[in-house]
Amino acid sequence: MPNAIAAAPRNLCKVVFIHMQVHRSRAGNVVSDKDDFLESFCKGVLGKDHFIRFAGVSNHLGHLIATAYRKDLIPLMTVEETSRYAVQAAIRAATRETFESKIGELQFSISRYSRLVRATIPIKSSGKSRFLLLLSFDIDAEADSIINKKVFPYIMENKEYFL
Repeated sequence: MPNAIAAAPRNLCKVVFIHMQVHRSRAGNVVSDKDDFLESFCKGVLGKDHFIRFAGVSNHLGHLIATAYRKDLIPLMTVEETSRYAVQAAIRAATRETFESKIGELQFSISRYSRLVRATIPIKSSGKSRFLLLLSFDIDAEADSIINKKVFPYIMENKEYFL
């Protein structure tokens, strides 16, 4: 009987592991079906306009969950720098919430740099920012128009996932 008891936690772990339907990504990290959706979502965002260089989804704390880069793009920043950028974007988005009662909800923010344009779009669930969609665009992109006409509708098409 002691062997059966000792084996129970191991068997339970196997059941939980199978139930979660996880697998290993190319980087060797364990990812779930939810992560697969977010990877697919990022690729779908890239497909909305040829000016979009990068799409990433982070949680409200800035932890990058999924990313996608335009085909054949050489990123301007390393993976580590992109992760730091996500944390900084989450902090900026959280500080903007302080003024929502006076100026309204943040729809998105855009920053134009000399080499690219960045945008942060909060994806809300139950009134709280649950995810951030982080985008970068080529410098000559009309990012405001692309977001309003192409990215927002795509988010709405997939809103069930984000609830």
